[in-house]
Amino acid sequence: MVFCRHCGNDFSFGDVSYCPFCGKPQKKVPEGTSPKSPKKHENTLAISILAGAVAFNGVGHLYIGKIRKGIKLLMVGWVMGALAILFPPLGIVYFVFWIWQAYDAYKKAKHCSESNTKDGKGLW
Repeated sequence: MVFCRHCGNDFSFGDVSYCPFCGKPQKKVPEGTSPKSPKKHENTLAISILAGAVAFNGVGHLYIGKIRKGIKLLMVGWVMGALAILFPPLGIVYFVFWIWQAYDAYKKAKHCSESNTKDGKGLW
């Protein structure tokens, strides 16, 4: 089975240069694979929580492909973690940040997964 790289429709007839559904140019996709494979949002939540527990906030965003945001959250998490060590009351702020970044990665992965099931295309 061959999938369109752009619209996600499948077509299994001959060697086509353009998708018969959307008309965009094609390259062959290996048989049995989907053009977009969204990350499971449950896995994203678990990765975000576990990595955040050891001061690697933003790893969930890196996992779903939001590289720039993941790196920013990683840096902010390290700064907040260092401040929480120096000033223990800031540990509460770090805890809220940790929970928020895990929820945000989960929400983004779930949205992408739902979008992929509706129209066959991923968001990013």
